[in-house]
Amino acid sequence: MAEELQEQLEQVHALLEQGYHCSQVMMGLSMELRQITAPFVLRALGALGYGMFAQRTCGILTGGVCMLSSYFPREEVEPEPMGYQKLAERLVCWFEETYHSIQCGDLVGQAQNCARCPQMMAETFVQCLALLEEEGIDPYE
Repeated sequence: MAEELQEQLEQVHALLEQGYHCSQVMMGLSMELRQITAPFVLRALGALGYGMFAQRTCGILTGGVCMLSSYFPREEVEPEPMGYQKLAERLVCWFEETYHSIQCGDLVGQAQNCARCPQMMAETFVQCLALLEEEGIDPYE
């Protein structure tokens, strides 16, 4: 687990160096695994960064939930898939239990000291992978 976490942390830093922030990094990590390129998706997730730029719900968490949802495709004529809702709830509970809040302002403070965020991104991404695998979903597909 420590080796996987270190590998994810390196990828987090690489995406941060490209100018992405928390919510975009979460989806970007998944897109790299699946060899998907979708700049529009990353731009759209930009609105969730820094707690929607109001220090509300953490962008790591909202980006992670969006990433989990992306593993449940839907054709236009099909009903909304429900499987991701259970995973989203489990991720939110894990996140709050692990970090004691889901609010960006609580996690980074009003000064937006994001020094702990890369580690949180890597840990949360590893948790997302574990949730997917528990459901029998291959995170590489």
